Amino acid sequence: IVSTIGTVINIFLNTMAGYALARLDFPGRQRIYYAFLAFMMVPAQILLIPNFLILSKMGLLDTLTSLILPAAINIGNIFMMHQFFLSFPKDIEEAAEVDGLGRFATFFRIVMPLARPSIATQAVFTFMGFWNNFMAPMLYISTPSKYTLTLGLQTFVSQQSGIRWDHSMAA
Repeated sequence: IVSTIGTVINIFLNTMAGYALARLDFPGRQRIYYAFLAFMMVPAQILLIPNFLILSKMGLLDTLTSLILPAAINIGNIFMMHQFFLSFPKDIEEAAEVDGLGRFATFFRIVMPLARPSIATQAVFTFMGFWNNFMAPMLYISTPSKYTLTLGLQTFVSQQSGIRWDHSMAA
């Protein structure tokens, strides 16, 4: 559930942000782009405690939303989509505009279908990131029925007296 919903949200937001940074002219676009590049240098572990405090004040701890919301965007994927859209031909968008499509219709009906290879790559990276995430569920989730697979396996292995490799590998 977390991996699927998180991946869908990520694909939608990251693709739109990458498109906006590559194609739309608005004040501060370059500053936002450079800020994203600077934020890529910040390790994710540094943000765990501030995210915990924010989620705590919002009352979202011990919910699956606490695993999806902090990871709703991925700057690395925004950068990847930005680079893809820089190489995307503007003639296609101009032809859609001549045919009467607005900015959103052009994006959803023309650009997104043609960006399927980049979106598929982004989807694989994002899904695997959510699926393999161990640290955030361990920090944010306390109810065993809400454990993700990684946290559930760790709990299963740690509850055994001695290491039973046959049980661990079966799990």
